[in-house]
Amino acid sequence: MGDSPMKGQQLVMERRTALGLAGAAMLMGATRGWAQGAGWTKVEALAADFLAKGFSPGVAITAARDGQPFYSKGFGMANLETGAAVTPASVFRIGSVTKQFTGAALALLEAEGKLSLNDRLAKFLPAFPGAAEVTLLQMLHHTSGYGNYTNQKNPADFHSFGRLNHDPQALEDMMREQTNPMFVFSPGTDWRYSNTAYVLLGRVIERVTGAPYADYFAKRLFAPAGLIATAVDNEADVVPNRASGYSAKKGDPKAFVNADFISMTVPGAAGNIRSTTEDLCRWHSALFGGKILPPAALKRMLQPGVLNNGKLPMVPADRAKPDEKKPMSYSLGLFTQEIEGRKFIEHGGGIFGFISAMGTFPAERISIAVLTNSNAQEREGYAAAHKALVDTANRAAVGLL
Repeated sequence: MGDSPMKGQQLVMERRTALGLAGAAMLMGATRGWAQGAGWTKVEALAADFLAKGFSPGVAITAARDGQPFYSKGFGMANLETGAAVTPASVFRIGSVTKQFTGAALALLEAEGKLSLNDRLAKFLPAFPGAAEVTLLQMLHHTSGYGNYTNQKNPADFHSFGRLNHDPQALEDMMREQTNPMFVFSPGTDWRYSNTAYVLLGRVIERVTGAPYADYFAKRLFAPAGLIATAVDNEADVVPNRASGYSAKKGDPKAFVNADFISMTVPGAAGNIRSTTEDLCRWHSALFGGKILPPAALKRMLQPGVLNNGKLPMVPADRAKPDEKKPMSYSLGLFTQEIEGRKFIEHGGGIFGFISAMGTFPAERISIAVLTNSNAQEREGYAAAHKALVDTANRAAVGLL
């Protein structure tokens, strides 16, 4: 559920694709109200190449201003067994793009006077290890020091509990049992991505509201933002236009298998939302446009986290280029960076069978979402091709190409 997906998929069902037949057949889907230009021509060429090389069966891309799409298109296949094409209405699991919804929910609860982000976790989950030492804000900023339950030395350990449904208390117990080590540094002294922290934050929302966090998200986030197809996912739900998730077939560079099953109770508030590219653009428009949070709460949400010494954390070695040392700007479930001098607020995600990227240029009020239904990162060239596709879409949206 990190901004890179969980690994170790087992092959459960094989399905060879026709992705080698790139060309007109690959550029299926729908385009609505989109503005063509040299930038988008390049995006479409990269999308076709991404599919032709076997990196994903399908991809959806939307760019919108004030939540209104000006480019919105699907490429390739949403389901290899039925032949359904990807369209802007295709519903994908979004992995850790979920985290910003969790951050917004907690910022809103603070604005309502129901908690303080400076509260210790012990106020809500007193029995959890280290809860008396860690604040909600540190957990949101990934500076709590909590380890990551998805980083198992033996991937089979994750798969064994990932297939089971867990009630909220069982999920909390699982965080206690599976987060090893529990702490990777003292709270507030460093930065490390922690899915454990965000799963626990979902439990905090439930303790405060007395209801499933999915209910709070639906009423206070999804509905005010005008989201049409977004929900906390449940694998039992019958979802119109649901895209199926796939993994790479070992030994065949362009074939796929169905992604491993994972209960959506397991990623929890760290990564279990489903959505569409157009809904995600509507979400960012509503969030940054002040429709979800009052001004002070929005400012709080977008304020980068600092360490106990008052300084921004440094980018961890596993996320930096060799010899690169620069500060990390991470707020409540969102990274902030610059693209050619323009502020860009974003987050990516990954979960079995899906990779997501979502970001906004706030000054231009332009949002871009790119969703794919495969997590075939082990294929040679995947990382560079995915980065090129997302980066090019971001730049095309604001006329930088």
